[in-house]
Amino acid sequence: MSKPVLVVKNLTKYYGERIALNNVSFSIGEGEIFGLIGPNGAGKTTAIKLITGLAKISSGSVTILGNDIVSNFEKAILNVGGIIENPNFYNHLSGLQNLKYFASLYGKIDMNRINYLVKVLAMQNRIKNKVKTYSLGMKQRLGIICALINKPKLLILDEPLNGLDPTGIIEMREFVKKVATEEKIAVLISSHILSEVEALCDTVGIIKNGVLIEHQNITDLQRGIKDKERFAISVSHPNFAAKIITKQYANKNVEVVGKNVILQASSQEVQDILKFLITNNIGIFGTRTVTKSLEEIYFDMVDKENKEGIL
Repeated sequence: MSKPVLVVKNLTKYYGERIALNNVSFSIGEGEIFGLIGPNGAGKTTAIKLITGLAKISSGSVTILGNDIVSNFEKAILNVGGIIENPNFYNHLSGLQNLKYFASLYGKIDMNRINYLVKVLAMQNRIKNKVKTYSLGMKQRLGIICALINKPKLLILDEPLNGLDPTGIIEMREFVKKVATEEKIAVLISSHILSEVEALCDTVGIIKNGVLIEHQNITDLQRGIKDKERFAISVSHPNFAAKIITKQYANKNVEVVGKNVILQASSQEVQDILKFLITNNIGIFGTRTVTKSLEEIYFDMVDKENKEGIL
């Protein structure tokens, strides 16, 4: 595992008697992009505010490169850049004037760094215009430039795709991947656009009512739980095959999609099922592993928690 940049341990936040965040733990390493997803009011922004010291921690801890956000705030926050909720600027100033001002807060203005970020985020044509003329998408781009001016080791982006058109979303995705890899930045992203989280992030955390109900590598999450994966078996008589599999293997949930039966099983179980189908005169045309989209996984998990009455 890469060197941990952010370590969140048993993070809890109370507002009076209401618990907004409940015993949440995760870490993000150098170059890793972590997506935090969940319904409105689930605790995403609360977690981000606690991580950045903008809200008081009730219990638990946050460390950034080993520096505790409470006891060693200045050293911890020096390594952080981010956009939380909506980026705010001086609207009567140009984008470039805003960037120079924010850079000066770090003690120096590095025009090479500013020019590089302006170029890769395609802001050259508008950077000298006043911010009051910018669209929401342009303000998002400007905000990310501000967040990266000081070469932080942790980048926090709360809904960074707001206001971007499809081309802008793709450009933003590729840019975040680029800086995470090349500058070894740990990235924490909160977003409602699940397809983009899936395309961008290495790891995902699903949060609901302040509880982290899942924290896993996206690839592992898509493939299945523990040693089981989802398989599609192409057969000659899919409805009949599904019926006899369900009867023979009572614990299997079998779906029929076209000429395929789809089920979750280990590799050994699939071999046994194939033999079983052949003995029942079912033609086998092939097998393959299948993955669920992050959107499917998300709604499956949230629905499961709701039905079990856990959250």
